[in-house]
Amino acid sequence: MKRYLFILLFSYISLFANEATDLADKLHFMKSYPQALEVSKRDHNLLMLIIVEDGCHWCKKFARTTLKDASVQQKLQTFTKVIIDKEDEAAQQYEAHFFPMIYFLDPNTQKVLDIAYGYQKTEGFLTHIKKAKQDYKKEK
Repeated sequence: MKRYLFILLFSYISLFANEATDLADKLHFMKSYPQALEVSKRDHNLLMLIIVEDGCHWCKKFARTTLKDASVQQKLQTFTKVIIDKEDEAAQQYEAHFFPMIYFLDPNTQKVLDIAYGYQKTEGFLTHIKKAKQDYKKEK
């Protein structure tokens, strides 16, 4: 009986073990920061890095609402998008205090052009996208 409960508990935990990967799959975002950086450089696109934490209600809500909004998706078409967990090695170079943390990066210098802290409603997030695009044009 104990073995059965252990297997059931392990299976349940495994289902929800990596929300970053699940969110990336659902949104068709990349899951590897180094890979996303390479693609972003190659395609000359801005890089949007989202750092999430397992069990984060606001991360899920942000993905479910704001990131699925048609106007946000349209504005992000020219971005390389990646979602990683706060425990990911790449996340350690950024000071993520609230989740989700959204960084807009120049792929060539990895300079942070803009940061959005925590859950963002569509209107506010569109402002961040616009600012990042403007700052990226200035950098070029």
